[in-house]
Amino acid sequence: MAARAVCGCGWSRLYKTRGKASAAAADHACAAGVRRATRKHRCARCGLEAVYENAGATEARYWFSRHSCRKQEEAMLRAALAEERAAAVDRTPKPCHHKQANHQHGTRACYVLDRCRCTPCATANTAAQNERNRLKAYGRYHRYVDAYPLRLHVQELREAGMGLKTIAVRSGVAHGALWKLMYGKRQPDGSQTPSRRVLRETAEKLYALDPAWSAPLRLAGGAVLDQERSAAVSRRLQALVALGWSMSEIGRRLGLRYAANVIPIVRGERRITVATARKANALFDQLCMTVPPTDAVPQRVSATRARRYAKEQGWVPPLALEDLDAHATVQELDGVA
Repeated sequence: MAARAVCGCGWSRLYKTRGKASAAAADHACAAGVRRATRKHRCARCGLEAVYENAGATEARYWFSRHSCRKQEEAMLRAALAEERAAAVDRTPKPCHHKQANHQHGTRACYVLDRCRCTPCATANTAAQNERNRLKAYGRYHRYVDAYPLRLHVQELREAGMGLKTIAVRSGVAHGALWKLMYGKRQPDGSQTPSRRVLRETAEKLYALDPAWSAPLRLAGGAVLDQERSAAVSRRLQALVALGWSMSEIGRRLGLRYAANVIPIVRGERRITVATARKANALFDQLCMTVPPTDAVPQRVSATRARRYAKEQGWVPPLALEDLDAHATVQELDGVA
């Protein structure tokens, strides 16, 4: 005889027998939020304990029958090994002993280089490995680039007058990374092999420095200018001599004690450093529109001799300098007078 299963939420359905209607009503989850019984099952073989909330008996038995004892045993073994490994690992934070670095906890660098296995460092290393695996799976892992073209670029920067320390400061790349790029890490047998690849971020920072003279390189003070720029700076000092300033006074204002160091620079017979060029550039801007004092007899004699010497050498005063001479100085290199 047919029977109808009815619920207070408005659900109803007709079944052939009263038993089927009662079972359906017991398994029904109504829209009013009535919860069905909680079903618990335990596997005698693998020990899996499964709890099914708001599920009927038939549904719970079906999903429990689909579990794999082999997978459950493997998962339990992995969990036990992970717990054992975690208990054996020393989670005490390790200090950084590197001379030119200060690795912070919570970074992969501290995990790898300092061998720190504290929880923040381990978490950072796991996150980095997961991101690496994800990018590899999608075919987007391009973190490293070839180091050979970058090594040639750094060599061009060095030929332009920038040392490794200056390159490190201007680019934001660690000096140790530059050293490994150019020379390599010293091995136990004493050999050194330059890096074969570098991080893409490192390459982008170094490529941002242009070895061309028109770029704002901000060379180090000890870098030596090329012959053309040294001659341009010397012409500015020669213009001051043509104005009446003696070489000894110019050397005193530049901080050069001996005439043997001043005369070759003013005459353009020696290449000068960036630090001296900056001082000479600032001195020219200060004195280019000022004649030397002539109140005392020695001052008048010194100014007359300087003008006479400049005339014999063919040196011109500041207003007669060409625009190229006035701008082809260290200002062009770093924008600093």
